[in-house]
Amino acid sequence: MEKYIKQLLIPILWEGLFIVSCVFLPKEYFIYTNFLFYFGIIIFFVQKGYFNLKELKANITSGKKFWFPVALTVLFLILAFIVSYVPKMFFPNLDEGMIGLERNNWLTLILFAISTIIFPPLAEELFYRKAMISFQSKKILFISTIISMLLYALEHSLSLYGISMAMIWAIPFSISYIKTKNIYIPMTAHFIVNLIMNGSSVIITALHFLR
Repeated sequence: MEKYIKQLLIPILWEGLFIVSCVFLPKEYFIYTNFLFYFGIIIFFVQKGYFNLKELKANITSGKKFWFPVALTVLFLILAFIVSYVPKMFFPNLDEGMIGLERNNWLTLILFAISTIIFPPLAEELFYRKAMISFQSKKILFISTIISMLLYALEHSLSLYGISMAMIWAIPFSISYIKTKNIYIPMTAHFIVNLIMNGSSVIITALHFLR
């Protein structure tokens, strides 16, 4: 347990620094601090051996046993998004408090694409799922999963409703990892969903710039 806590100390402090930056810095800087947060998390866990490109490739080419749980995770992610927005239907003034990333030029658009499509599946799954979720016992598994979901949510929003939303989004990722113990399954599902949702935003913004 001591080793578990020590290995999480730096990334948790790194997230704390990111949250503080979102509180005190102007919104136009979020695109840069968000990029740096993800980049730092990825570098930290990759150099600790939490990610292996060969393992990812082997999983992707393994066929149905990999892609079936990926598809299930994507399906439940879509359901989680729908459920998270139900309160908004009844209370439209609820503050989501999401950390917005402005893209008003080509540089910020490129950073937005990297920070919302490529980096999150790596950084968030390595940190909040593989590193944080502990299988030492059922009690520790439950507690570590809840804490991981909360930290994941705080990285996305600082409002109560927004935190609740993001915790709901974290449920499919967490269950997918706990059931399969294969981080590349939620990671791939995460990438697919982000590619569809944020990729469309990138294309629309790029077309707007080209006008």
